[in-house]
Amino acid sequence: MSATSQETTPEVVTSAAPQSKKLNAEVVTTMTTAFLKRLGHKGGLKPKRVSLEGEVYTVEVETKKFTAVVQVAAATREIKEYDVQPKSEEGFFASFSPKTLLTVFIISAIVNVALYFGFKMLGL
Repeated sequence: MSATSQETTPEVVTSAAPQSKKLNAEVVTTMTTAFLKRLGHKGGLKPKRVSLEGEVYTVEVETKKFTAVVQVAAATREIKEYDVQPKSEEGFFASFSPKTLLTVFIISAIVNVALYFGFKMLGL
């Protein structure tokens, strides 16, 4: 007495094309930062501004050394244009960090004191 049971499993209907997220500022920013990382700009990407003008998203991204402007087509989700420019220097002392300035000041003070006592010992 063998009984065969046939279990029916419901068929799963899936679409061939995955549902893509609707394009918005967050998705465009993620696409842009991933694009810039693939180009080799890996460190400290800070998105500053995203705007939609017609059918083109414009994303501005900054790091310590450069500013990038990337344009993404809203309809096709492709990067139409990008521009990477080095940041302009604001002044001579803008490139020095406070830590560097403090280190230079301390070293110059030590050298000054050493020379003072060195000349005093020589009688000059």
